Amino acid sequence: MSTTDELPTDSTPEPGTAPDPDGETAATPPDGTPGGEPEDRAEEPRAEDRETQDPQDTRGAQGDTSTPASSRESSPAARPERRDAFETLEAFHSSVAQQGNAYTLNVGTSQPVEYQQMSLDAAETSRLHRLYQPAPHTTRMADTLAEHHLLVLVGLRGSGRETTGRVLLADQCGGDRVGVLHGEESARLTQALMEKGGRRLERGHGVRVNLGTHSPGQNTLDVLRLRARERGAYVVLIVEDTRTDPGDLGPYAVHHRRPEDPAKVLAAHLGSALAEHRTHCADPGGCKRVAAQKFMDRVLADVRLTGTLAAAPSVHWIVRLAKDLVPHLHGPEDALDPLLDTPHGDLRSQARRFLRLSESGAEPAAPPSAATDPYHRALRITYVLGHDLPLSDVIRTGTLLGTEVLRAENRDTAPARPVFEADLDQLVPPGKGIAAEPGAGVTDNPRRARLADPEVMPAVVEVIWHDLPWLREPLVQWLRKLASDRLERVRARSAVIAGHLLRHDFDSVYRHLVKFWALGNSVADRRCAALAMAVAVAADDPWLTERVAKQLTDWAGSPNPQFQDSAARTYGTPVGTRDVPGTLHALQALGGRPALAPYASVAYSTAALFLTTGGAGPVAEALGRWIRSDNDNLPRHAVRSLLVLGPFAVGPELPSRPTLAQQAIADPGREETLLMLWQRALIDPAHSGQAWQLLRQWLLAADEDDELAEFLEKFVPRVFGPRLRTRAGFHLRRWARQHPEARTLHRLLRTLGEP
Repeated sequence: MSTTDELPTDSTPEPGTAPDPDGETAATPPDGTPGGEPEDRAEEPRAEDRETQDPQDTRGAQGDTSTPASSRESSPAARPERRDAFETLEAFHSSVAQQGNAYTLNVGTSQPVEYQQMSLDAAETSRLHRLYQPAPHTTRMADTLAEHHLLVLVGLRGSGRETTGRVLLADQCGGDRVGVLHGEESARLTQALMEKGGRRLERGHGVRVNLGTHSPGQNTLDVLRLRARERGAYVVLIVEDTRTDPGDLGPYAVHHRRPEDPAKVLAAHLGSALAEHRTHCADPGGCKRVAAQKFMDRVLADVRLTGTLAAAPSVHWIVRLAKDLVPHLHGPEDALDPLLDTPHGDLRSQARRFLRLSESGAEPAAPPSAATDPYHRALRITYVLGHDLPLSDVIRTGTLLGTEVLRAENRDTAPARPVFEADLDQLVPPGKGIAAEPGAGVTDNPRRARLADPEVMPAVVEVIWHDLPWLREPLVQWLRKLASDRLERVRARSAVIAGHLLRHDFDSVYRHLVKFWALGNSVADRRCAALAMAVAVAADDPWLTERVAKQLTDWAGSPNPQFQDSAARTYGTPVGTRDVPGTLHALQALGGRPALAPYASVAYSTAALFLTTGGAGPVAEALGRWIRSDNDNLPRHAVRSLLVLGPFAVGPELPSRPTLAQQAIADPGREETLLMLWQRALIDPAHSGQAWQLLRQWLLAADEDDELAEFLEKFVPRVFGPRLRTRAGFHLRRWARQHPEARTLHRLLRTLGEP
């Protein structure tokens, strides 16, 4: 057993001690063979177990054990004698207490350290073995244990590593020969196994030892492996994955993760719990196997289960969920709602613990000093708010948030070199309910921030805004900077965060952030304003929906061009798609103003309405009105809508046919509108280049669709007319040379009389 810091620090070693392979001092314990029979303890010590004590050293075991320690220490005539280690322990007021399959050793100190080794129940081991769902790399773990007689599982608490160790030992030794070794000092547990040549290890038996966060040295593992092989025993050490790299522990260590499919864990334990319930059910007539199977199928098919299991803090939590589900077997279907719906209060409490605003469940402090704490908290916040973004974006934007936080705290300029001094996996530990465990999903390249439950993100936004009021101003300034980022995905995320903030404090967030975007000279800012409004409306809060609609009406009626453009862009989001006819009238009013002539916002919003269910008909009618309008601004927006909608196909059944062409084929009135749109598009200098390229795509697609080809061969010559015939001949001949196999193009050339 390791006796480094707890024993006296005198450089002279204690009597009966041997040097620890890692440079520590190990006290020689009594024979630790389970059962500890008296004749085993009284046997003559072997040569390698006997130590010669310095005659001048009076700190060890001295004289007869029946003499009080105080009188022996005061007697200069007392001289040490060679004694069995058991007697030495008695001299230090220690004891060996037999407890059936367990025994306790109290190492000789004034405050003894207790170790307890006990056998695990064979029936329970068999049950766990039957229900066990293999963790990743289980085969490698089993091979390592079989080859070296030693396995180190490095994993997070709650990943099922205890069960994995128990199952692997049962495979090697049998379910009735598996035990565990407990102790108050985890650092000494490996030494406890190696005492007296490893005689605490029994041939054909396995022992599991949880070392907590203590990571043993390579020399210790090598000696423990040797002892286990000599004794014919098997050892599984469990090390908590904090800063431990399995590669530092040699060939014995394997990283332990949760089972890749938590639903299989739930299914296995739910099936077992249901079978157990059926044997004790008070209503055996109504508790049939078929009913239990239907209940199990219904639970596993519930769409809410995926999010619930992804956010599970541990494998044990999933096992407990299986047991909690069983009492609802004979209840109504909605009885499962409290178990499968994650209450908002729970998410909020989880967010508070994650941000270290609550003592309950708080994690060990990761920041090395209070001075750098704002940066670490900023990175933790940014990780959650950056769900599904590459980690490079998270770290870069987290640095920006940390800068704003320090600037707000110091009321001064931020440091010139803001850096993080902690491991990201320490600040946001994976597999603990916030960050998803690595490898749980598809392999990411680049690696991304993954939340176990994406609904944690809105909860963190609420906690930041209401429970960290000093962070409001830095957060707003940070979001403004993100809206100007070079990457569209980062700009969009700033708008999403702002939308969640609008749900909790509309007036303040609108006044200090969204209004700033809506009035921005940058198109990117106005896009952010529109997206933030859309996210707010997605909450399905009637009051909030009405408030957003009123604000949108104010934007549309404002004389400010930026407000008008922001309104037009917002109409293309779910804010406007809920009422397609009403939104089209609002877009027509906006499109008729000269202020929006330079922008394509009306066209893109019109396209969004067109693609909604039931929106194609009303949009086609609106385009017919716009293209025939006397207001020159509306035909321009109609042409832009044609260019935006032109590439969209009917669907998987007709992947080559444009939707606008399909409408014209089915309705002669729509054909006339499409004719006017194409003629205006091909002539307008601002859009003719795009229009000719779109027409080429339609003609090439017609080779895959005979009905479309027949329509275009009659429709396109009408589009050209006398005014465009010369220009059309030029483009068609050039396209025919580039695509000699294009049949529709060549037939159209012959129709136009071109060579």
